[in-house]
Amino acid sequence: MENMRMVAMVSLCVLWVLLVVLGTHAITITVKDEDLGNQEALHQLVEAKVDALGGVLPPMHKLHQLVEAKVETLGGANPPMHNLTSSCSCDKLLLSSLGPAAIFQPKVMGIYTKSWTSYNQHPSYRQNYGADYRLYQLPTSGWLVAYKRGANTGYVHNPDTSQTCPYLIQSGWLYYNSVHGVWYHDTTLVLRCIQKTEE
Repeated sequence: MENMRMVAMVSLCVLWVLLVVLGTHAITITVKDEDLGNQEALHQLVEAKVDALGGVLPPMHKLHQLVEAKVETLGGANPPMHNLTSSCSCDKLLLSSLGPAAIFQPKVMGIYTKSWTSYNQHPSYRQNYGADYRLYQLPTSGWLVAYKRGANTGYVHNPDTSQTCPYLIQSGWLYYNSVHGVWYHDTTLVLRCIQKTEE
C-alpha cells in the first residue's frame, strides 16, 4: 500500500510541476484508495484536471525548456561538476596478464602511476617504466591503454563506463591482436591497485 501511495504522490508532484511551469496555481486532486496502484486511473485523473483547467500539455521538448526556465527564475542552477579523480585512492596500478595479452601486447604491461591531471573528469595513469603508455577513460567507450592520452585507438580496453576507478573493474579486459586486427578477451588480463594514497 505504501508503494501505491508513493506512485500517487509522484504523479501528483509531476502534475504540480506541470502546473507551476505552465503558470497555473497549485491544485488538489483527490485519489480514491483503490486507484492508488492504478497508473492508468492516475493518468486519467491528471489529464481530466488539466482539461478542466483548459490546459494542454506541451510537447516534451517544450516542457523541458519550460522547466529549465522556471528553475532559472527561481534562482536554481545546475549542480557543479564533480571531479571524480579524488574518489580514486590508488596511486599505482599494475596491468598484467598470464595469457595471450602478454604475448601480443607485452609493452603495455607494467606499472601505471596516477597523473597529476585528470582526463574527462576521471583519473588518468601513465606507465612508469617502458614505452610511456597512458590509461584513461573515453566518455562513451570505456577505459583504454594507448600511446597518448586522448587517443581513440589503443592496445588494452575495457568497455565498462560505470566504474570511476579502473582498478575496480573485475573482468572484461580486452587486448588488441594486431595479427588478426581484432579485440579479444583475456581472462587473465587484470588491472590491480598496488599502492594506495597515504592520508
